Amino acid sequence: MTNHPTGQRVTRRRVVQGVGACAAAAAASPVLAQSTRTALQNGAQEQAADPRMALLNRASFGYTAADMAEVDSRGLEGWVNWQLEPATIADASLDARLAGFDWLGTSAQAMFEHPTLYPWEISHEARAVRLLRATFSKRQLFERIVEFWTDHFNIYAGADDVSVHKVVDDANVIRTHALGTFRDLLHASAKSPAMLAYLDNDTNVVGAPQENYAREVMELHTLGVDGPYTETDVRELARCFTGWTYVKPWQSSQYGHFIFRPGNHDSGAKTVLGIPIPAGGGQDEVETILDFLANHPSTIEFVTGKLGRWLLGYAPPETVLAEARAAWTSTGGDIKAIVRVLLAPASLHAAAPWANPKLKRPMHWIVSLYRAAGIDLPRPKDTIWMIWSMGQVPFEWAPPTGYPDVEAAWASTLLPRWSQSALLGNGWYWSTDHTNDDMRALLAGAPKSEWAQQVNRVLTGGAMSPRDVRLVQEHVDSFQSPTNQAVAEAFELSASSPSFLRY
Repeated sequence: MTNHPTGQRVTRRRVVQGVGACAAAAAASPVLAQSTRTALQNGAQEQAADPRMALLNRASFGYTAADMAEVDSRGLEGWVNWQLEPATIADASLDARLAGFDWLGTSAQAMFEHPTLYPWEISHEARAVRLLRATFSKRQLFERIVEFWTDHFNIYAGADDVSVHKVVDDANVIRTHALGTFRDLLHASAKSPAMLAYLDNDTNVVGAPQENYAREVMELHTLGVDGPYTETDVRELARCFTGWTYVKPWQSSQYGHFIFRPGNHDSGAKTVLGIPIPAGGGQDEVETILDFLANHPSTIEFVTGKLGRWLLGYAPPETVLAEARAAWTSTGGDIKAIVRVLLAPASLHAAAPWANPKLKRPMHWIVSLYRAAGIDLPRPKDTIWMIWSMGQVPFEWAPPTGYPDVEAAWASTLLPRWSQSALLGNGWYWSTDHTNDDMRALLAGAPKSEWAQQVNRVLTGGAMSPRDVRLVQEHVDSFQSPTNQAVAEAFELSASSPSFLRY
């Protein structure tokens, strides 16, 4: 490892100033081994207003030259419309990567009886599949919306009797309905064995109501924490949900199928959110309430606001949200229509993501680095273990809230990212065959005096702020010769810069 004079070490620290409160530095890079506590500053304000890059940043898992070419070819609206029809987009390369996961598309029963894999192993492979889809799928907008709903209807795969059920939930609930209607998505989630097990509704029986799911379906899935419901509504809805469960492995060969058990249902009259529920309604009681919740004004406001923050910024313009709510109302909650409004050129200009960037969550950041640098992931199960310390592994958030989408949740967790970029830059990433020579090849023969600008083109299509490019180049210039370590640190610094950490 190359040592640098103290002054140059400070230059290295300046590159990452403004991206977070950091307690230590990557062990692989002594230049980053200086503690710093700096408030988050907007390191991306120097970037040019580029709606194309804004669209790619928000509607995909990060820039690639191929995706930018598609945007240029189709135009902003044309690209969104194309992406909103994922079934029409050929994805042969990803399909080939997924071919080895023989449990994909099978039932919980089949996974439970898999001849070579335990359920926890299938659950781990499902995380690897999620990583592959985010990184390599051509259906990038679909994968971003899948991620949104995965958090919105969060299920912790490590909860009791959830592991393979979450795999089924991902396929049959989230991915099936991600671009359908919110009403259908809500109904599918309510019958998901993974959700019923995770929030304990499988133990919700007459005489001993379990309120967990009833509370979260109103607080987190529909009306929002400030929605117009009371504790009485929670208790009454829990009574409606009595008897909603799933087949357990000792009960039949239909393990994991939703089932309504009338004998466990509270058949008395109820009132939920002012709606009278006559006695003896059975399973239809919940169906009635879910229909009411799916298009309630508070649900529309809560969910469109959350989706607007996901796609546009932490404080999306109210005018855009109002248009999105109108699209929900006029279409009965058609998710494609809502997303189309949020990603319209006028909405992007109003939100100005280039001036109001978000901090990438760990999964978004690492995938954007893989994509831009062309990192292959031939052993994705190993890659999942490598990125575990970053704090955002698929299906591993224990609270029902889902991984947070706020800057404060991630601004103090940058050290693992530095470590990841150091491993990649130096060719020490043991889950891939990518080497330091591959990183050098990305420099395309540019002289050392132009490395920072070339890395900028590779990682962001030239969108890094001039400040970040300058500081990276200053650090590269401190090397007397174009060594492998200089190559590694050029990429490491750029990937750790505010310009790349934000989107």
